[in-house]
Amino acid sequence: MERQFKKNNDISEEVRIPASGGGTITADLRSCAPHDPLPLVIVSHGFLGYRRWGFFPYVSSRIAISGFHVLTFDFSHNGTDAATGMITRKEEFATNTVSMEKADLEAVCRFAVSGRLPFETEAGRIGLLGHSRGGAVSLLVSPMFSEIRSLVTWSSPSNLDRYSARRKSEWKRTGRLRFNETRADGELWLDYSYYEDILKHGEQYDIPGRASELKIPYLIIHGRQDAAVTLPEAKKLIGDPRPGRIKMEIIEGCGHTFGVRDGSGPPVTKGLNEALTHTIDWFRKTV
Repeated sequence: MERQFKKNNDISEEVRIPASGGGTITADLRSCAPHDPLPLVIVSHGFLGYRRWGFFPYVSSRIAISGFHVLTFDFSHNGTDAATGMITRKEEFATNTVSMEKADLEAVCRFAVSGRLPFETEAGRIGLLGHSRGGAVSLLVSPMFSEIRSLVTWSSPSNLDRYSARRKSEWKRTGRLRFNETRADGELWLDYSYYEDILKHGEQYDIPGRASELKIPYLIIHGRQDAAVTLPEAKKLIGDPRPGRIKMEIIEGCGHTFGVRDGSGPPVTKGLNEALTHTIDWFRKTV
């Protein structure tokens, strides 16, 4: 049954979920019918993202208006103050790994399927949406829960080892991969443990390999001008096409964030709305 609710009528509630490592995962749960059992969409941000970055509130509201409960969460080690959008917990950010993010999403899914969310969800009907690295993490987690019926990734990489030999050598020597980010005061860095985690789980984190094993419908959405994750790289996620199970939509004229920049005005662009339309249609058909 297709549901459609009035625009700007969604209700948001903050949810705190225990992380497997002992910390806390904070999420925003949105719905236009909080007292009705609805399918659930879980939204994961990417590297340098957080649950209220740029387009995430708008995206979450649009999906909620379309007849879903929507849970948009912060990975426990993103280091971000959600009130300001600044990365203030630099040491925490530095120790993050793909395995930590995978464990976080697993914890969120367990929390949801156990019935502990404040809004009742329709049993066995969950979709995952992930942007960038959050898409890769969503792909890795999706086979672990029978309740997950559908997957959509936006601008997601097919390779988690994205570093040149020179950078990796310097990273190993100093223990830190250093870079600057406008949402932080001063330098940020990733500890070498991030790369060690990727090496340790090389086969498990073979993203095209895991994509080829998926048994649920999978939609890949990518901007043609994406410079962070190029279109040829994204196409490696398709692998051996499975009719009705995997599909790719290319959004013309936009890049990694579909033309949206955090803090630069309304988080709505033609490319973003096109990506959203494909996503909502996909979830309505497959969740």
